[in-house]
Amino acid sequence: MTDEFDEIETGRRSGAHRQESAAQSNVGAIALVIILALVAVLLVVAAINIITSSMKDPESDVADSGSDKTSSASPSPSESEVSVADSSVTVDVLNGSGVSGTAKKFSEAVEEKGWGLGEVGNYSTGLTDSTVYYADEANASQAKMVAEALGIEAVESSTDFDTDITVVICSDIAERGPEPSGGDSGEGGSGEAEG
Repeated sequence: MTDEFDEIETGRRSGAHRQESAAQSNVGAIALVIILALVAVLLVVAAINIITSSMKDPESDVADSGSDKTSSASPSPSESEVSVADSSVTVDVLNGSGVSGTAKKFSEAVEEKGWGLGEVGNYSTGLTDSTVYYADEANASQAKMVAEALGIEAVESSTDFDTDITVVICSDIAERGPEPSGGDSGEGGSGEAEG
């Protein structure tokens, strides 16, 4: 009894000799190599991260957690470098409180302290906390000084205003006026109905 495998024509393969399956196993092997290479790269990156984090100075973590106590005791260099009002810095004073005469009171205090006075007027805002805004990082320390001189807590960088420093007075301090300094005559004398 003979079958088709016993009589094979020359040049024709049949039966278990299939070339196509070898190509499929090559694709599987290539995919496996690619996956193993990706895993190896991820392991190397993870090892580098672990090594660099272990080389970090543990003292710096302790210093960061205790920085709140030390920073309040000693001023930062940027704060201590600037202690005099810069007359070349222009300060706008805007009344966002709706209380008549507020911008005038605060603008007089700005001029008394030595800053250049810009626009004085009203400003429409939904905010309730007064804020000193500065347009350029170079004016950040002067903005902090303006805030301290006027008794304002919030100081922020903003591109909404073009002037060096813009003071927006809101309802939180509008009635009391600017913070008095050692040589000021008090708060009561300048309550005219402007701004």
